[in-house]
Amino acid sequence: MLLSEGKKSYRRYQYRLGAEYLAPLLQEWRISLSGKKVLDIGCAEAGVLCAFMEAGASCTGIEISINRLLTGKALAEQKHLAGLQFIAADFFSEPLKPNENPFYLITLRDVYEHLPEKQRVLTKLRSLMGAETKLLITFPPFYSPFGGHQQLLQSKLKFLPYFHILPPPLWGLFRFFIARFDKNAGCLKEIEKLRNYRTTIHSFLKNAGLHGLNIVARKFYLIRPSHHLRYHLPVIGGNIIGKIPLLREFFITGAFFLLEKKR
Repeated sequence: MLLSEGKKSYRRYQYRLGAEYLAPLLQEWRISLSGKKVLDIGCAEAGVLCAFMEAGASCTGIEISINRLLTGKALAEQKHLAGLQFIAADFFSEPLKPNENPFYLITLRDVYEHLPEKQRVLTKLRSLMGAETKLLITFPPFYSPFGGHQQLLQSKLKFLPYFHILPPPLWGLFRFFIARFDKNAGCLKEIEKLRNYRTTIHSFLKNAGLHGLNIVARKFYLIRPSHHLRYHLPVIGGNIIGKIPLLREFFITGAFFLLEKKR
């Protein structure tokens, strides 16, 4: 399988994110991966799962894109493949049975904001959780500087914060420019989906409570780890801003939550 340098680079980014930030953060939260079953929903090329495997976990990844799973398999080392299970499926139709030998940790890393029907998402997640299962969800709040995922663009607009939250008439001008001139105009569909879903910290916390999920731990970033790994920016925490309801929606670029079922 012939792989581009871009795919290899992105897979390395995933692995470093898992090894250098997510696994240490879980350890900080007293979540040990050694000997535990982990499910990663929207695992992409499974770089994070390979990092979790090296921390001792037994890992399953669900990914809707077969090509991304094949890329992950091609780039994984043999020691990783021995303990990895891949499932090519849509999250809502995945074949795992609720509460059957439940996972210790379920993760959605920057996936939640892309999924429609948030009530249905949380209902599905809760059905997969056992009494001791922990759920890790991370996402960039929609109203944050790059909450529209404009970093996917290949024009100078990728460096312009907040334009994704503009009202329809002004957004229409940006939409026209992207569709006409940006080399990655294909991502416009995803940006518009995010505009429709508008995932916020407030709505997430409200929905989690309605679905019987407790927040065990949380961490906020003004500049999140992925921006450090991909753009060489310094990681800057934002837990103080994260306590202020309105400000956090506009300035927190990464919200990380660890949840469990209410007891």
